[in-house]
Amino acid sequence: MIKAEIISQLKSRRGKSFTPDELADIMGITPDYLTTYYDLLGQLIEDGKVIADGGNVAHKGRAEASTGQRKGGDSSTPPGTGQEVVQTPKQSPEQAPTRRRKGDQGPQDAGEKQPAQREQVARRREKSPSQPKQQRQMKTRRQKVSAVRRETKIKQETQGKREVEGVVEVTRRGFGFVVVDGMDDVFIAGRDLGGATYGDLVRVRLLGRTSRGNPEGRVLKVLVRGRTTVVGTVEQVPNGFRLVVAEPFANRPVNLNPSTIRSADAGALVYVRITDWGAKGAPIQADVEEVIGLANDPLTDFKLVLRQHDLDDTFPAAVEAEVAQRSRKVSFAHDDHRQDLRDLTVVTIDPASAKDFDDAISLESQEDGTWRLGVHIADVSLYVTPGSLTDREALQRGNSVYFTEGVVPMLPHLLSSDLCSLKPQVDRPAVSAFMTLTADGAVKKVEFARTLIRSNHRFTYEEVHRLLEDGDGEWLAFLKPLKKLTQQLFRRRVAEGSVDFDIPEALFELDDHGVPHMMHPSQRLDSHRMVEECMLLANRVVAEYIPGAKPRRPFLYRVHDEPGKEKIANLSALLRRMNLPGLPGGNITSHKVRDLLLAMEDSPYRDLIETITLRSMAKAAYSATNLGHFGLAFAHYTHFTSPIRRYADLVVHRMLIKHLLTPQATTLTPQKTLEKVAIQCSTRERSALKAERAYQRLKELRFLATQIGKTFQGIISGVIPKGIFVQISEFLVDGFVSVDRLDDDDYKYDESLYALVGRRFRRELQLGQVVRIKVQDVSIEKRLADFLLLDNGDRP
Repeated sequence: MIKAEIISQLKSRRGKSFTPDELADIMGITPDYLTTYYDLLGQLIEDGKVIADGGNVAHKGRAEASTGQRKGGDSSTPPGTGQEVVQTPKQSPEQAPTRRRKGDQGPQDAGEKQPAQREQVARRREKSPSQPKQQRQMKTRRQKVSAVRRETKIKQETQGKREVEGVVEVTRRGFGFVVVDGMDDVFIAGRDLGGATYGDLVRVRLLGRTSRGNPEGRVLKVLVRGRTTVVGTVEQVPNGFRLVVAEPFANRPVNLNPSTIRSADAGALVYVRITDWGAKGAPIQADVEEVIGLANDPLTDFKLVLRQHDLDDTFPAAVEAEVAQRSRKVSFAHDDHRQDLRDLTVVTIDPASAKDFDDAISLESQEDGTWRLGVHIADVSLYVTPGSLTDREALQRGNSVYFTEGVVPMLPHLLSSDLCSLKPQVDRPAVSAFMTLTADGAVKKVEFARTLIRSNHRFTYEEVHRLLEDGDGEWLAFLKPLKKLTQQLFRRRVAEGSVDFDIPEALFELDDHGVPHMMHPSQRLDSHRMVEECMLLANRVVAEYIPGAKPRRPFLYRVHDEPGKEKIANLSALLRRMNLPGLPGGNITSHKVRDLLLAMEDSPYRDLIETITLRSMAKAAYSATNLGHFGLAFAHYTHFTSPIRRYADLVVHRMLIKHLLTPQATTLTPQKTLEKVAIQCSTRERSALKAERAYQRLKELRFLATQIGKTFQGIISGVIPKGIFVQISEFLVDGFVSVDRLDDDDYKYDESLYALVGRRFRRELQLGQVVRIKVQDVSIEKRLADFLLLDNGDRP
């Protein structure tokens, strides 16, 4: 429906009230989609003078649709229930409203279809790359409305409230913060933690604002303990044993039950279970359940991280037995609902170390000059049925977690490494997405099917890169067109505003003692981008297809909100201090972030700027409400391509398969179920990321311990009042230079400059500055490497 028609509809209802269902009906969408059509709602707000209160109508309807679901999925009136009421401006009674059906159809009058108007709607919604100016205008309007939405949500969450609920994060310095959905983190002084520890869900009384303007509060009650186990080092004290926890946990001591520990274990790493949290300020009591080993033994690192983050690389016997039994019952060779594609050329492209292959690619040329790109994903849902022991275990884990020494899989190895792995020359059931593309990467047609495939070859990224570089080999006829097509997909994606972060990671190889014997930055090859573009496209079209089909049903999205204004302002100020081009003023858009990174391509500070920019972005998450994906500049996005290692993908597979088998089903998965899955998968994803980073840091320190006394060139990657962080360029590993070790001047932190400035000689140690350092000392317990600054280097 065009803008004028919607305005007319709202004006015709002046003085009446209607629910978000009716507002969505007027717009030709579902209530769940109110939050995705920012561009159209933005136009309504801009035309507020024309329709009087119409801007408020659109805004209120969107706000209620987006905030109707509280944290934890316990809202009593979620969007679409018809319980919310929205008032419209008054209008003369002779202007009767025109009823519309839900869906993508244009206006319908008494069941009479109007094809011309439907085509007009389709043309309006089509995101064609041939209209970049129109897209930029639409995105700008979306940003304006999104800013209003965020401010409104925060006000609704905190207005008139003296108490809020959130999760505690304790710092090493004893104070903490409570992360509350929809508002700034609440500062909690150490005396006001009320016995709360890291990860606890708590109720907080708001006390006011800190000197920095952040909300401050006091913990009233611990609602749910975040964890009941913890890892630390045994310390023998005069009256028994105490646990020294390296990670932030609590600002009070943890005493160990002497009957569960021996004097010989003093100094050892142990895994303990809390038995008594004690009163406020009193010591915590715990039993030792496992002695992991000595802290200075690198071979304990893997087990240490697993215990710290409550990860288990084994499965319950009942789950293993169920998987074995299910594998004997599954039959797919003669499934009438499955297309036999074993004659189709299909390949997998994965890291050399990969043990499971859950995605494969095919590419066919068509007579009309188009290409048919196939993305084939292992049909995990065939083996993991909803509600089974295996399914519940997979949901609990949320995702697989990867380390150099091993993997903590989401599914038992019989599935992840065998039955669901698309091994070469082996028949495997799959769920396939076919995209018919023009030579310049435009999508002309999308199809989905349950299939039976046989991978013809297992490629590694390095192998594909080498074949394309050499320009020879039997697979070149397949790989060259694939590379050319995915390059077009990448160009179109970037042109539409997608941000392409290319931040290298520190890779390492371990010796027999668990110590990295070398470290080097990762390299992103053309082959990585080829696979990435195929998977991004498949995820995108699935997210567009299932929710867009009729009847409209709830769906699970991968969302990424726009960054906060304060973070972007800080980023722009920082870039200006580094004499680098900052972000343009006004509302932040993905186009502006993209242009910033493109401007940094040839800069020696590219990696640093990309890292800082990434930290300024919001975190991606799963949601049953579509908020779009800011970073990718996609209006619809989900995760579909990795059901072996991500539970969210498995849920999307089940929804797609159910739609294929029963297209008229009113519900694929209940909204409440999707909300719970989204929360669980987002939580487990964050936990997995923390575990991977903790392991990475341990191994980096093990490596730096072998480099003590050596000098390296680095770049200042962080500045705080107590000193500077320096990243060694050769290894991408950070260490710290304490301000106490800077003896050439008296340095003070200048927040406006993001630098340490000498009082006498006015020398600056600024973010991005190139320096030379010596590795002075390494503390595994403190997770810190001490560097000595040899010179002040070059200013950025």
